[in-house]
Amino acid sequence: MRKSRILALPFITYILVAANLSVFIYMLVKFQTTTSLEALLKTGAKSNELILFHGEWWRLITPTFIHIGLEHLLFNNLSLYFIGQDLEKILGHGRFLLLFLLASFGGNVFSFAFNNNVSAGASTGIFGLFLAYIVLAKMYPNLTVLRQRAINFSLLILMNVITGFTSQGIDQWGHFGGAVYGGMTTFVLGLDRRVITRYDKKTRLAVFIGMILLTVVLILGKVYYYR
Repeated sequence: MRKSRILALPFITYILVAANLSVFIYMLVKFQTTTSLEALLKTGAKSNELILFHGEWWRLITPTFIHIGLEHLLFNNLSLYFIGQDLEKILGHGRFLLLFLLASFGGNVFSFAFNNNVSAGASTGIFGLFLAYIVLAKMYPNLTVLRQRAINFSLLILMNVITGFTSQGIDQWGHFGGAVYGGMTTFVLGLDRRVITRYDKKTRLAVFIGMILLTVVLILGKVYYYR
């Protein structure tokens, strides 16, 4: 009974939040700052130059756990904590983790392709979580709770997009990519097989292949551009 209670907890969300906090503390201890370019690059922020000319492709995932200043950390961690708890219970631990990591990766791929600035933060993955609700509502129209959440998060996405255009230093391409990959990943994974969806396996497989091709095109396009 005790084991089942532990498994019922959204422990993936807790682990991700703890990872963000741990990296932030590490940067403070090692560099006495989380905002300097040196600290960001040495910790693993996205840098097109280091990816392209030094082969540090792992920088397409590590920026997710790095935050630039306390406000950045608090906003993203609070968003991840509250949204993650809910969505992890809906999707399950494995699907939720895959969703967050692939959305984060996709956001960094878009940022790599279209934004040459150094960037970091969990918001790429968080935008993927936002869009997951919208996709799930389309896939399972009979689940009214998902439809209501989709409406709420559609408004939240719109507000964030408007804020992004009116503020400096926000990686809009990273947010957009996170949303795209989050939506596609959610469509491919869906909910438990026992929950009936209107989309067949062939359609979902086509989206999965499309996600792979999109990744290849974006990365190779950037590499070719700098040749």
